[in-house]
Amino acid sequence: MNEISEETITINTENGVEILQNDFVLALTGYKPNFTFLEKIGVEFSKDEKKIPSYNEETMETNIKGVYLAGVICGGMETHKWFIENSRIHAKMIVQNILRS
Repeated sequence: MNEISEETITINTENGVEILQNDFVLALTGYKPNFTFLEKIGVEFSKDEKKIPSYNEETMETNIKGVYLAGVICGGMETHKWFIENSRIHAKMIVQNILRS
C-alpha cells in the first residue's frame, strides 16, 4: 500500500500502481505469535494448526515448572480469544500460584 486518502487507496500490484475508490478504510493488523522461544525451552503445543500451548488453566503454569503464560499467547494461533480486558486475570492467577509454592 502506498497511500490512503479520504476517497482512495493507492496500491502496488503486478500490473503497476492502482488507485481504488473507497467509502472508508479499516486498518486491521494481523498478529502471529513468535513461538520460537517457548519451543526452545520445551513448552509443548497442540499438534494442529491452532498451536495452543500446554498450560494449566487454573495456574497458567506450562508443562515446564516455573514457566507461566499470560495474555494472547495462551490462545496459540487463535489470537482472537485473549485481549487485555479478558486476560488481566492471568497475572493474579500466576502470582497466587507462585505464592503457594
